[in-house]
Amino acid sequence: MTSWVKKARDRRSVRRSVAVDCQVVAEEGFRLIGERTLDLSEQGMLLRSDAEVIPGESVIISMRAPRSRLWLDAEARVVRLVAGRRGRDVGRAVGLRFERMDAIDYAVLVGSLRGLPPPLPGRELRVDYAAAIRDIAGF
Repeated sequence: MTSWVKKARDRRSVRRSVAVDCQVVAEEGFRLIGERTLDLSEQGMLLRSDAEVIPGESVIISMRAPRSRLWLDAEARVVRLVAGRRGRDVGRAVGLRFERMDAIDYAVLVGSLRGLPPPLPGRELRVDYAAAIRDIAGF
């Protein structure tokens, strides 16, 4: 591969490798989904979970802000299921995207994530061929 081919950057925010205490429950039935994050960002979290959930399911989150005693509340939606089969997976997990969070809670989250390291990538970044073509064509 030549050096002009770029790696794709699909994420809107940087994930941070941080395990925090939380309680995530399904909105319907109020069943416990998980109690510990694997990583966290301004947009969502990866939650360690063996619970049976489906993509699109709504959940309610109460979590401790990293490096803080403050608890934050949010509403989120299940956007990804991790089966735990890949070599770097630490087990089954659920990807959640925040949908609602109080502005003050959001500001506390953003501030508490600052300076934390990102998680190790689980796979190689995909090549962004479209960006390479745009560069070649001068768009």
